[in-house]
Amino acid sequence: MGPTEKQSNRRASLRNNEKMERILQWLKGEFTVDRKLIPIKAVTFFFTGGVVAFVPYLVLHMQQLGITLEEIAIMYAVLPIASLLGPPITGLVADKFGRYGFMFNINIILTGVFHSLLLHVPPAPRPSLTFVCDPYGHNLEWEVCDDCFDVRNNTKGIFELRSCHFTCVSPPEDMTLCYTNSSPNNTLCTSYGLQESIFVNGSLRALKSLKKRSCSHTWSDLLHEDVHYESVTCPSSCPIVCDIGGIQQCHELLGTGSPPRTFWVYFGMRLLATFFLSSAFIMLDATTLAEIKRHRGEFGKQRVLNMVGFSLIPLIAAIIIDRSASSTGEVDYRPAFYLGDAMLAVSVILIARLDLEVELPQESLTKGLKKIVTRPDIDIFLLLILILGSNYGFIESYLFVYLKELKAPNYLLGLTMTVGCLASIPMLFWADPIVKWMGRHNIFLISFVAYAVRMFGYSYISNPWMCFPFEALEVFTYQLMWVAAATYCPILAPKGLLATMTGVVGAVHYSIGKGVGAFLGGYLISLYSTANAFKVYGVIALAGGVLYFSLYHCYLKDIIHKKERKLETVKEEGEEAECIMENELKVRLDIVNGMCRRPSGFNWTAADLRKGEEGSKNEPI
Repeated sequence: MGPTEKQSNRRASLRNNEKMERILQWLKGEFTVDRKLIPIKAVTFFFTGGVVAFVPYLVLHMQQLGITLEEIAIMYAVLPIASLLGPPITGLVADKFGRYGFMFNINIILTGVFHSLLLHVPPAPRPSLTFVCDPYGHNLEWEVCDDCFDVRNNTKGIFELRSCHFTCVSPPEDMTLCYTNSSPNNTLCTSYGLQESIFVNGSLRALKSLKKRSCSHTWSDLLHEDVHYESVTCPSSCPIVCDIGGIQQCHELLGTGSPPRTFWVYFGMRLLATFFLSSAFIMLDATTLAEIKRHRGEFGKQRVLNMVGFSLIPLIAAIIIDRSASSTGEVDYRPAFYLGDAMLAVSVILIARLDLEVELPQESLTKGLKKIVTRPDIDIFLLLILILGSNYGFIESYLFVYLKELKAPNYLLGLTMTVGCLASIPMLFWADPIVKWMGRHNIFLISFVAYAVRMFGYSYISNPWMCFPFEALEVFTYQLMWVAAATYCPILAPKGLLATMTGVVGAVHYSIGKGVGAFLGGYLISLYSTANAFKVYGVIALAGGVLYFSLYHCYLKDIIHKKERKLETVKEEGEEAECIMENELKVRLDIVNGMCRRPSGFNWTAADLRKGEEGSKNEPI
């Protein structure tokens, strides 16, 4: 090897060493934790984790109280009003008295208080039915006679036997049910454990020998292992007694809605809970920006623990719910609320110890609103966001309901949020270049198609575990879509109204669109079924994609291209550089905010973000 070749190898080795040193320095700068920002990271984790501990289970809890799907739809149509009113009213109060930290804590405390009060809403009266069985036959005995005894007669359904026990001194270990037919004379006996849930498919029938108001039924036309049987007996000489689940409440059979007290008490509490929840989320965002501005941090890095909370806490809450259900025999959502309250209490303590210096935004969301909504191109864009938000709201509100119909355990419900969040984390790094490479309009079309695939896919699954491939599509239906929407804002927004434009888009998607999806979805489910409602929304998603494709190529395409060229010209000439920087900050924030589902319907404005990220590059986390 000659001297020239040795020198060449030495220079190459030095270049490699320098490159490796730069990489190590970058990694050190990116992952070094700034101790001054640890408190705000902890606040973010405990607050968001506390909220997502119970919010995903609210619809299931409403059904448990006896609130019908039609009434749930009505509530979700009105709740966005509370979401929209909460932040500005709270901001005005905080601005008037100058006690931002105190108001922040008040909002968190009241969020926990009013959500916990939902546990004490009086439920609709539940019919109590007991199964009594011996070698001579069985009887179904009602605890209380109601107005639906005759209505229930000859109704078919799947009933669950639970909490079974023998009524003798020396009972056997297992119970046996024998399904019988008199003609032809055949009997099939099956053994079950006492703690096992047993599902019986049959019709309720009043015994002819009993009086009309005797409050007793029996089962007939039983379907077991695809064979029809006339009755069921228990061969053990020790009688068996079981509680029966799956009984429709009287108001559901009569179509009269839940009792007024249940509906209105829950509705009032939920409106207040939503009001303070949305306010608390906005104040958390403002607090985070204030801290990163003061300590020269980066907003996205403070959201890492937020993603951890979204990934882990719903799963932990679901596991606790399942453990509680296995010991009591009934699903009890109180542990999820208690876990959330405990985490919210920790966040209150942490905020009380923070020395907050928060600048409240001076710009109103309604500034220039008329100029925005009177532009046809912006109206088309907002219609697109409304349809996408409606799909988002339908899935967020009723996916858990559907999975529970498929007998999904509660931990699977929490796992859906974990999978969706973890699958989206890479978007933190690659969403922006992907959107630029594919084009915003193509991202929107893919989002509509992905929503349709999710809707139709959910509607045809028979095993709840099959939902996870469709959950992974959330990368397209939400994360990439929202980055594309965020980068459209500075292109379409009138001059000087970028912050207002982004606020309107966030409100249309997270509040109005989500409310429309929950409202329409509830009525579709009540009219058809949950699976068929998903199919209908699959058609809506496809129709939305076709509508956007037509409007884009017939009207929007030329307008967007002209505005993009103008924006590029401005960027090259160095004019209005602040507006461009605000857009870039907004894109980075929306990539981060798009990682996980948020119970709140609000987002940052680019103007606020710019204040928080001044000089933050290569600073500690």
